[in-house]
Amino acid sequence: MARLLTRSLLLLVCACAALSSSAAAAMGLEEERILLFSGLLVLLLLLPFLVRPTLTPPSGPVVLLCGLVAWMLLADAAGGSFDPLDAKILMPVLVILAAPNLARHFAPDELIALVWRLLSGYVALTFAYQLVAEPAALARGHDGIVRYDPTGSVIMHSSLSLLHLLLAATRLTQPLPRPARLTTLALGGLSLTMVLTTATRTALVTGALFALLLMVASPRPREVARTLLLAAIGFALAFVAWTLLVDDSFWQRLSGGQEDFSSGRWSSIGHWLAVAAEHPFGLGLGAVRELLADGRPALNGSELLEWPHNEPIRFYLEAGPPGPLFVALLIGLLVRRAVRAARDADDPVRRTLMLAIAADLVAEALLQNLLNAVYHATVLILVLCLAVATTRPEPEPGQALAPVPS
Repeated sequence: MARLLTRSLLLLVCACAALSSSAAAAMGLEEERILLFSGLLVLLLLLPFLVRPTLTPPSGPVVLLCGLVAWMLLADAAGGSFDPLDAKILMPVLVILAAPNLARHFAPDELIALVWRLLSGYVALTFAYQLVAEPAALARGHDGIVRYDPTGSVIMHSSLSLLHLLLAATRLTQPLPRPARLTTLALGGLSLTMVLTTATRTALVTGALFALLLMVASPRPREVARTLLLAAIGFALAFVAWTLLVDDSFWQRLSGGQEDFSSGRWSSIGHWLAVAAEHPFGLGLGAVRELLADGRPALNGSELLEWPHNEPIRFYLEAGPPGPLFVALLIGLLVRRAVRAARDADDPVRRTLMLAIAADLVAEALLQNLLNAVYHATVLILVLCLAVATTRPEPEPGQALAPVPS
């Protein structure tokens, strides 16, 4: 019963995360989404303690992470600028604390199979919607560049599509029955198509980081390098064919075929750094959201102010020095765990899952607003932590799980 409830809660949490903020706002479900996601996540993380109370002692870095979160939230409260919505940064930390115990409810192979089915369902459904919906309802972009997004969050959609693509490519290198191989090939083609239609440059950075982490985690880096080279050539050929035969929007974004190659990021980052210099102890968590709530002001008379699109800078602006330290420790801890677990993983698909998520977290933290899209980030971190925890042998009943290496 507990195992069924755990899986049901996990499915519901993932479903809530797949609903983007803009889509929730369009449906008038912003507050309901926050409450539903938070409640389901808390239930999911508490379930192991209700079934079999066992506490896994947190490592030193995790304790420091908790201290930094507490410091930032208490500083906000002391300054009179605390907003309960800003407490959402607790979610990834709670996941890291509770995941080792939650992992007792998942067999290693079962977790990977569940993630594959979830991502395959997401890819199939969003691709089908992209086929039947009006193109104008999906199109984003400007200056002759068209990007298609069926979810309301082009970054999240690109992230999940790329993760599925990497898993599909890895599955195709393994022995599979013919029907499963054909299904995987078809689904991989759908996810590749959607990565290309989003024209998101962050996906290329994620792919490069994944390749780097895979070589670092592999005992045979030269063999991995040859495989990655073949994969890169295959993607390049697909990219050229797409550009010449279907749409050149992705190529325009890469080649600078728009007014500002950084899409306004560099000017906006310069502005935010100037603001941060005037407030070295931070403006308070959520300050960027509040400053842009009434619309984006113009910079230099033409460019509109963007979000920082860099989490260390945003957290420095909002929380002062503890902010970027929190981001660096959070991402560094997760990447280190992923690499260590990948070295011990016998299953290539499991290894790909952990390293692909780690690479995505780094790319989105440096080039996007990872922790502002906290539902998406929390689910990615949850899956990564579960995959890391289930890589280790499960303890006997009555024994505590060994602390996850930090």
